[in-house]
Amino acid sequence: MCDGPTPSMLPDDIEWPIWPLVEALTQTGLVQTFSSCAGHFEPTEQRLRDRNHAEVRFMPAANVPEASVEVALGQWLARFKARHGLMPVTAVGYKLFTPLDAETVEQTFVLELRPFNRFDQPATKRADIDRAIGQLVGVIGGH
Repeated sequence: MCDGPTPSMLPDDIEWPIWPLVEALTQTGLVQTFSSCAGHFEPTEQRLRDRNHAEVRFMPAANVPEASVEVALGQWLARFKARHGLMPVTAVGYKLFTPLDAETVEQTFVLELRPFNRFDQPATKRADIDRAIGQLVGVIGGH
């Protein structure tokens, strides 16, 4: 049983399945999350933009060097792969560069969980992603 909040206690903009990963990242003290998506796999949930993955976007917490976040992200991903492999979910992390205007480019870290087989049934992808979220929470929490 989860000791954290129930779905009705979460802010409206956080989807319940991704909450444990958002919380685990925040509890490291290294990052501040600001965007997340639990993934949307049903045909009726598809939009122009690809939604067949879960992700959390974050930046270094106050007074945390960017290099510390890079090292931690690399360690989490390496441990996840060593423990759980590439299938049925691939975990990747990267820095996203988004131009805001002609002069300014925003830099964001992204931790992404993507089903290895995009042709799996939506319910299978949902279950695989949900399980991978729990596995990654264990990796980040040191379990």
